Amino acid sequence: MITINEIKEEACKFRALLDNCDKSNTNLVIDDFPVMSCKLSSMLLAYHFLTLWPELELKGITAATGRNNQITHYWLEIGEFVIDITGDQYNIIDAKKLNKAIVRTRPFTSVHVSNKKESHLYKLFKIKEKEPITYGFPTIGKDFIEEMELAYHQLLSQENTHNVHSCS
Repeated sequence: MITINEIKEEACKFRALLDNCDKSNTNLVIDDFPVMSCKLSSMLLAYHFLTLWPELELKGITAATGRNNQITHYWLEIGEFVIDITGDQYNIIDAKKLNKAIVRTRPFTSVHVSNKKESHLYKLFKIKEKEPITYGFPTIGKDFIEEMELAYHQLLSQENTHNVHSCS
């Protein structure tokens, strides 16, 4: 069974790869990362986790809050643990575009790994959808799987050219 410390260590390493990559030459990583990057980044992290632990069962969580649910977010869950590697985008986004609860909860860390019961995510957002994510990504189109594979290999190839630190 995978531990919360193993999850956090890998999430931190992976976030460092995203932070330090050449965004103009890395598929699925946009210049404004982490802003508007939660689903793509979470899917890449899921790819990473499933490369390390193929038997893992993840869930991709789509959530929203604010007037007309216009503030959206996406993160992963493994069992009782939440893994969010783009929550710090809410530190950057103008407070006028957010709701009071999110602004009051600032600052957010770049990597949030927590038990669901203790996570701020469940206090700030309403869950809209939970999608299962398993090895081989059977519910995802082949073209997107190929994009993830390319981006993942681009990130790993850049790992050796940057000083990548985890956030222990």
